[in-house]
Amino acid sequence: MKKNSFYTIGSLIILLICAFVFVILPALTGRSSSQDKTPAFGKYDGKEIRYEQGSEMADFVSTYGQMFQSYGQQIDSSTYYYIFNYAFNSTVTQMAYKNAVAKSGYSVPKAAANRAMLPYFYDESGNYSSKLYKQTSEREIQNIRNKVTSRLTASRYYDDIFGSESDVLGKEALYGIKESDAEMDFLKNVGNEKRGFSAAIFNQNDYPVEKAVEFGKNNSAKFVKYDMSIITCTEKSAAEKLLKRIKNEEITFADAVSEYSEKDYSNSDGKLNNSLQYQIENILTDKADIAKLASLEEGKDSEIIQTEIGYSIFHADGKTSEPDFSDDATAQSVLSYLKNYEKSVIEDYYIEKANELIKTANGGDFVKSCEKLGITTKEIEPFALNYGSLSIAAAMNAGDAGLSGADTNEEFLKEAFSLKLNGISKPLVIGNTVAVLKYTKTENAEQKDIASLGSSITQFDEGSVQSAILDSPKLENNFATVYFKYFMN
Repeated sequence: MKKNSFYTIGSLIILLICAFVFVILPALTGRSSSQDKTPAFGKYDGKEIRYEQGSEMADFVSTYGQMFQSYGQQIDSSTYYYIFNYAFNSTVTQMAYKNAVAKSGYSVPKAAANRAMLPYFYDESGNYSSKLYKQTSEREIQNIRNKVTSRLTASRYYDDIFGSESDVLGKEALYGIKESDAEMDFLKNVGNEKRGFSAAIFNQNDYPVEKAVEFGKNNSAKFVKYDMSIITCTEKSAAEKLLKRIKNEEITFADAVSEYSEKDYSNSDGKLNNSLQYQIENILTDKADIAKLASLEEGKDSEIIQTEIGYSIFHADGKTSEPDFSDDATAQSVLSYLKNYEKSVIEDYYIEKANELIKTANGGDFVKSCEKLGITTKEIEPFALNYGSLSIAAAMNAGDAGLSGADTNEEFLKEAFSLKLNGISKPLVIGNTVAVLKYTKTENAEQKDIASLGSSITQFDEGSVQSAILDSPKLENNFATVYFKYFMN
């Protein structure tokens, strides 16, 4: 036998694991395999999840690394995070599967483990070689048996829950939860009814500036501008000592800014960055403290005032100035305030407009009513009741109508599929849009081939199970902290 014949399929897998994990990884991260043991990435049900030779996580890193390479993806520091993250998630999932199987009392039969080990000892012809088996050390054979047993334990759970390719006499699936005829009929027909709509679209970005000015005039105190500097310290005691030194003229306010301020709310000179009253209120722990600043005389320092990230001393550099709403910059600042802090004011404005349209359009021509009121309309092609646009039914394509995200908006979907034909909806808020729908047409899709849905449904189930496991209180997840501290250059 040729010398290199020992490198069979099974042994090559082992060599690839070793090469990928313990040669490529140090080259990417700058770490050496001889370095001290790194902390665990986390724990599941009290058991540590470590990246080290022979560990399940190391095997998963290798598997995902080889998968990336097979897809032509270059393995470098930009992709390595994803490989490690997938490996961590898969390790946690496999641990949960094995725990569930262990509680059931099942153990992998020795005969099953033996069959699964055979490929590790195939010769170049793909046949089992007793000679290769005898050439392998007892320790390595035991390592292979442990890995195979671990994999079969996890797969026992997977096959029982999600099914497998194994069947009975080519008919019934051997593994997997059985499904009823009623469930199959439901899946065949889910999403078969598709509905199309005309939609009146109100874009909240078009909110009139004059309406913003009107709001500003009614709430002018929010837009008073302060002329102030600020010093912020992490500890209250430090701020108190600093204020005492300023009052005793041991240090100037400007020097205190330079030497002691965190400058989170100011420029390098201590000048308050955002100086409108509502902006200052947003950094105060107690918004009532704004009264102390409003009454602060020019040239004076405030008492210690707690802010969101520490303890601050304010200095009145000049007098406050009232807002000039005829100035475009002031009007735009009010508009910005509404969009960021009181968006409901804008929504209410367009909901009122939408209700006016509904009164006009009921019993009449919907599109013409929109044209009369100067409202944009869009046609939405028929789509199925399909939350999240899953692949098992027709997806909603309403991005062009300004309704992106509507397929995950429960109120929108309930209203759209509760209407009678030619019915008009109530105003619906979808993201940055207010919409009114008219149900205009129905289409019926062909009944689906259930076999074509199998893989999609399994993927949904697997994703749901993994999400539940990763959200489990049994999991202590330190992945990001450990990875960025110990595995990044």
